[in-house]
Amino acid sequence: MDFFTSLLKTYDKAEETGWVDNPEKGKTLLLPRYHTSLKSNGKNIIFVQLDQSGNFMRAEFMGAETSIVFPVTPDSVARSGKNPAPHPLVDKLSYYVSEQNESQYQTFHRQLESWIGSSQDKTVKSYLELIQGFIKRADFLDVICRSLFGKEYRRDGLKITTVFDGKEKDTDLSACFLEFAIDNFIGLKTVSVSNYQELHQDYIKVVEAADAEKIRCNISGDLEILATKHRGLLGNAKLISVSNNGEAYKGRFREREDVFTVGNKTSEKIHLMAKFLLEREKTHAWLGSGQHLINWFDSDLVNDSALDITASDFFGDYDEEEDETAAFTVKDDNRNISDSFTRGTKIFQNSSTYNAAILNKTNDGRIALKYFRQLQGSRLLKHLEKWQDSYSWERQLKGGVGYYQKTPSFREIIVAAYGVDRGRYLELDNDSFLSDQYQQLVTALLDGQEIPRALVHKLQENIRQRQKYPKTWYQLQYVSLAVLQKQNRKVFTPMIDQENHDRSYLFGRLLAIYELIETQRYVMDGNSQERITNAERYWTAYTGQPAKMMMLLENKIKPYEEVLKLNRPGLWHKLAKEKEQIMERLMNQFTSRQFNQALEYMFLFGYYAEKRFFYTKQVKTESED
Repeated sequence: MDFFTSLLKTYDKAEETGWVDNPEKGKTLLLPRYHTSLKSNGKNIIFVQLDQSGNFMRAEFMGAETSIVFPVTPDSVARSGKNPAPHPLVDKLSYYVSEQNESQYQTFHRQLESWIGSSQDKTVKSYLELIQGFIKRADFLDVICRSLFGKEYRRDGLKITTVFDGKEKDTDLSACFLEFAIDNFIGLKTVSVSNYQELHQDYIKVVEAADAEKIRCNISGDLEILATKHRGLLGNAKLISVSNNGEAYKGRFREREDVFTVGNKTSEKIHLMAKFLLEREKTHAWLGSGQHLINWFDSDLVNDSALDITASDFFGDYDEEEDETAAFTVKDDNRNISDSFTRGTKIFQNSSTYNAAILNKTNDGRIALKYFRQLQGSRLLKHLEKWQDSYSWERQLKGGVGYYQKTPSFREIIVAAYGVDRGRYLELDNDSFLSDQYQQLVTALLDGQEIPRALVHKLQENIRQRQKYPKTWYQLQYVSLAVLQKQNRKVFTPMIDQENHDRSYLFGRLLAIYELIETQRYVMDGNSQERITNAERYWTAYTGQPAKMMMLLENKIKPYEEVLKLNRPGLWHKLAKEKEQIMERLMNQFTSRQFNQALEYMFLFGYYAEKRFFYTKQVKTESED
């Protein structure tokens, strides 16, 4: 199923299950066809309330963050140019007064008259007539202004001047929308244009009953009125559009609409569905630059499972209590999908379809579909399990009392490979590049592929340059260990592998010993956090010429060894025993030509395992004492 058809089918299912035009389903409303919404900023929408007879009661600016819903026409939904088409009922104040633009004023009232004349619902017709009667009053604008500003104001067209504390203030009402409501219209209920669902349905019927030539829609296959204009999704950027330049289609098609014929009804459904998915946090993720990921299940439309393949919550310390509250419940056969990806409850069925699409806003007028995949829920879970199994590593619990397994987020992986240490975090300033890397990781996960080789190679390069990451080394180390732990058919664990005699792995263990000896000496003086060890200082040189630098570090750490030997003999014995074992195994390879060649990435696993072993042993020893 293609992307457009998938959106269409999803909207149809949403209608069947009562999601469309239902504010009880959540903050984000899935709009009915031929309607749009507008959010108030506290100054751009005027709420006008009438009584049952259509008499004016009050007008006020709507509070910020309040949204209204109102009908639009095929022309007004994507209006632009010098003479933009008016909406049928709710619009900017400038459309209600002839002194602003006579042509728009006449068009507005013709549209409203046509709707009233075509309406088959007597209650809706009465509602529209009451509003029409009010906006045709000669003093229509003045009664609104008196309610908003009091009696002391001057009006020049739609520019209002008021005086407060001796200072004049100008307010331009021309761009303010009017939202209408009628008091006690249905029983004791105040009915607004936004919450009057019967009004919405009546308008839909009027639009779709229009006497116009119909075409066969390429998406739905139904006979529909041709859509010559389509909604914008991200601002005015459109998912479906045809160039106004004839050379883009002439020679193969007579008219631009011949390139791809879409019906109005179908266009509305797919754009409103995409708009809904883009506006909901659980179904949308910004991937940097102009790229956006939308994802949904056919059995979990709004992604209440909270599945987030981008797993963007990676900053901050691990919190045991928070992790427990974020736990999720799944069937036993899927318990390996941890909260690296899911923080809610798995409510989608394994047989359900998972949809994921990446949309790229290429400019202010165009949106490109860069990627679309459909997977069965069971296959998605297998890909997530594979990803998690291949790219996970342990992190230490808060307080250092244990470890937990974690899969790094896409962003963590990208900034570890390409980011710069800015003190607190690794950061990447190039949004376009970041966006491209996001896309590669999303597609690799969903297609069941490995992390791109270029990114893997970059991490292998970065772990040799510890001096570039003075504040973020442990973040880089964690991500690198997670990504590299199963590369090239080699498998590493956090524990020391006593059977691993690989030169790089052993040199990594030895580097950890050098660092630990010096660090433990500083611990005795209480300034271990302030001192940089020789192992860290010569890190890059050591990974490039390990045999040569091993001799240098041997000499550098001798003073520290002597102090530990005298003052911490037990500690010294543990480190010396480990060092002796490692040296013995390395010396068996001393005659090899490769002995002093640059280390492979495996050195990091030897380094980590040796430090992990030492600190774990220390905790056990202290608890025993």
